[in-house]
Amino acid sequence: MKVLRYYQPGKVEVEESALPVIGAGEVLVKVRACGVCATDIKTYLRGHPKFKPGSVLGHEISGEIVEVNQAAAWRPGMRVAVAPYAPCTTCDQCIRGNYTQCEHLMEEAVDPGGFSEYVRVTPRLVKYGLVELPESLSLLDGSLAEPLACCFHGLEALKAGPQDTLLIIGDGAMGLLQAETARAMGVKKIILSGMTPGRLERAAMIADVVIDASREDVFTALQKISPGGANKVMVSVGSGEVAQSAFQLVHKGGMINLFAGLPKDSELKVSPGLIHYDEVTLVGTYGFTPPQFHQAVDWLAQKKINTQGIITATARLEDAKATLQAVAEYRGIKSVITFA
Repeated sequence: MKVLRYYQPGKVEVEESALPVIGAGEVLVKVRACGVCATDIKTYLRGHPKFKPGSVLGHEISGEIVEVNQAAAWRPGMRVAVAPYAPCTTCDQCIRGNYTQCEHLMEEAVDPGGFSEYVRVTPRLVKYGLVELPESLSLLDGSLAEPLACCFHGLEALKAGPQDTLLIIGDGAMGLLQAETARAMGVKKIILSGMTPGRLERAAMIADVVIDASREDVFTALQKISPGGANKVMVSVGSGEVAQSAFQLVHKGGMINLFAGLPKDSELKVSPGLIHYDEVTLVGTYGFTPPQFHQAVDWLAQKKINTQGIITATARLEDAKATLQAVAEYRGIKSVITFA
């Protein structure tokens, strides 16, 4: 089978690799679609401590089961979304419900990675991270299950609800999916800021207010819309400078979620008075839980999330390097690698 291997920043190669051999309790999935994530781009551009040379990137997977080995309830031909990881459910973090902080979270993962023609799904993933796609859900949209599950995790941590004014900083695929999710959750007012014209046009389809940060000051614009700031702020841009700005944009008694990962040398200055006197809560979220992954598939199938215009490009594995470069240059919104 063909895979896309990462070797060093700027270097990925399409290579032949042996077909994974599945053991007891495992299934083999023929990948049909795998979304390109910001983590893939970070790795491609700068490297990543969790992805060593020779790794196969890609983790937003949908496909078709082609082989089953003693995995009850699963059979060849079933269309599925595949989670890239799942908690052990037995460690101290899992017992306390902190599934994304599972001490063994990455010990079982799809083998070798989503940018390959086939993946081996391990027993833990079969149990907690494999979801059948209803007929109403395409394989292409099925690849959005993982990023959408991350949106659920982020918005639930913010306790976003009908009473809230939510500011989403970032017009990428995650920011747009967060806006769609927040609308489906009944959030009162959604404001989205960004700097990319095509993405802002898509944001206008769902957000109540769109702020073009390349033309106007976000703080000034926000004060006209929501005096005092937004009581919920989602930082969906991986920039320390942007994250720092969130402390000026949040209302007293509000919450900030540092959703996007920041460069490792990032430092933020927080006034103690903001936390103590203004009672602002600062949180961060990473990944998703198994229930959120299942919910994502369900909401996509029920069309609670409008995916129109989110996926703007598809490419074959042979063109993956050019696709990674295009995404790195902010072309389009969401790109997906597809397989015949």
